[in-house]
Amino acid sequence: MRRFTYSDAKSHKFWEIEVTDNSFTATYGKIGTAGQSTTKTFADAKKAQAEADKLIKEKTGKGYREEGGSPAGGSAPSPGTVLEAAILGDPTNRAAHAAYADWLTEQGDPRGEFIQIQLALEDESLSPDQRKSLKTKETALLKAHTDEWVGGWQKFARNSGPEAGGQVATAESPFGFVRGILADATFHELSLRCALGFQKSEQTRLVRSLFVGDFAYEEDDEEDDSGLEPIDREALKLPEDDDDAESYPSQFILARWPHFKNLRKFQLGWTSDEEYDDYCPFTCHTSGDHAYDFVKQMPQLEEAYLFAHRVDAKKLFGMELPNLRVLQLYHSDDYPFAILAKNESMKNLTALLCHPHAMDDEHAYIRLAGLKAIVNSPNLQNLKHLRLRLTDFGDAGCKEIVKSGILKRLDILDIRSGCVTDAGAKILADSPDFKHLQRADLSRNALTKTGMDLLAATGVDVDTRYQHAPLEEDGDNEYLYQGDYE
Repeated sequence: MRRFTYSDAKSHKFWEIEVTDNSFTATYGKIGTAGQSTTKTFADAKKAQAEADKLIKEKTGKGYREEGGSPAGGSAPSPGTVLEAAILGDPTNRAAHAAYADWLTEQGDPRGEFIQIQLALEDESLSPDQRKSLKTKETALLKAHTDEWVGGWQKFARNSGPEAGGQVATAESPFGFVRGILADATFHELSLRCALGFQKSEQTRLVRSLFVGDFAYEEDDEEDDSGLEPIDREALKLPEDDDDAESYPSQFILARWPHFKNLRKFQLGWTSDEEYDDYCPFTCHTSGDHAYDFVKQMPQLEEAYLFAHRVDAKKLFGMELPNLRVLQLYHSDDYPFAILAKNESMKNLTALLCHPHAMDDEHAYIRLAGLKAIVNSPNLQNLKHLRLRLTDFGDAGCKEIVKSGILKRLDILDIRSGCVTDAGAKILADSPDFKHLQRADLSRNALTKTGMDLLAATGVDVDTRYQHAPLEEDGDNEYLYQGDYE
């Protein structure tokens, strides 16, 4: 018997044919089901084989691939591999998940039932009793198969609520399933032992969202308190010319993980508290020296959240990331927006969110030239949310924003912690395009009641809290310290 499979965004099918003397039986259907069969009889065995060969040629011409072989002579992927590829290609594809569940069930794999349960739980019409019953089964399956489905690395994840960057971790589990697929991995503080387990774990091949709060500080003479054998550092072949390899080795091991190519979402460092009142909690203790080494392995990346020092923004802004929708870069002292503006692969970017390191020089890290590059870029026409903070472009920047026409496209404009005066507020308020905004943040600028009233009169939801004195009055750039100052 010869078996062929076909999979695309909408269907996942199999077709089998078995020739016996002067007849053949063809079986076909959805992967994971028994399918249905038809038998045809011919005058002789030669005729039966010829007709079977003809059908095989038709099927392979339509994209069917034979299990255990291919027209080119190489090995064809199994139905499971084909379906996993379909899920990675489109994580929203419910049909691919359902077909994968059917196939796993056919193989006697309990993951099939787990996927089916999580798919069923998406039905909002379920009664409370039905939902409770499904949740009970879901919990029991996960409890019985966590080690098998996740891998041993999760036992070494430090996710029980440690503090990092002054913020307390809230998620206790280092992993998350979506539609029965191990899709999320979270490390509040990634240790070397955990990184080694994760990097080698075959179970992580479908992970598409990765959060790393920080990397654990570890010295050569430190031993794991679990009683396990000490890790042989020499065998790891860590870089000899990088000081971080000695104290923070986990980041170098993580960089060797073979499945970065599947990531859609990546966060490095801890999210800053956006709702501060009269103080600055934007603290950062995460190194971004090797952030580029991670991101360059993520061709499908859609969301990048980088809360780390010393990220190489020149390389980051010049990368080919055609699927990127959200780019958030905090705590940096370099924002080469001219490079980003010229990057033709960034046409799908909808959110650019930047909050620099506190000023330790004579001027801001985001200036008028950078703003001009962003708002006038032919490659950033899909921006809906623009956040440029701790700037010194002031009223001239407001004029450039209006002149560029970007307000026609934006939903949110955030220029918090700047030096916009009432003159800049009037420029914005007088533009009919300003009214297209859903929200604007001009808090911590240099507005008086006059400017605040002008903005309020537009009907747009505008935040104008905590204004400081205009620079010409005190010559003080203290507002530029509303970032991480360490």
